[in-house]
Amino acid sequence: MRLPGRLSPRVAPSQCTRAIRHTGVFVDYLTRWNEEQRRAVAEWRRKNRDLRQALARIAVRASSRNGELGITVDAHGNVTDLRLTSQALRLGEAQLARVLLETIQRAQSDAQQQVEVMSRPYREAPEAAAAMEFLRQTWGDHAPSGSQP
Repeated sequence: MRLPGRLSPRVAPSQCTRAIRHTGVFVDYLTRWNEEQRRAVAEWRRKNRDLRQALARIAVRASSRNGELGITVDAHGNVTDLRLTSQALRLGEAQLARVLLETIQRAQSDAQQQVEVMSRPYREAPEAAAAMEFLRQTWGDHAPSGSQP
């Protein structure tokens, strides 16, 4: 059956062969690209898991200047342990509160520094910068927190 007018499919067999060959090359390219993307995603997942596990192991212990109390905080700065000595109990309410806050803040600062050091290689990786730029371009002012350089 012939199509009327200019819609008639008159393609030379050599053109079909070239088109099929180019299609095969393109499919091969897409297959390789897809595999590369799968490997990259698997690597990012592994790095993410490793970082989360490392952060979960952070436990910073700090003692007050005179040893009246000890504080332990996690990577988020949450207090996970508090140890008071009999000396701490003799400080009085206001003094105990001041020593407690100073010690907690010092432990939280140390924990934050450890998190910074551990996560720096991930934040400074070229791939991370590209991902953050993509987020800024995609969401603009509504980008998730932590996506600013």
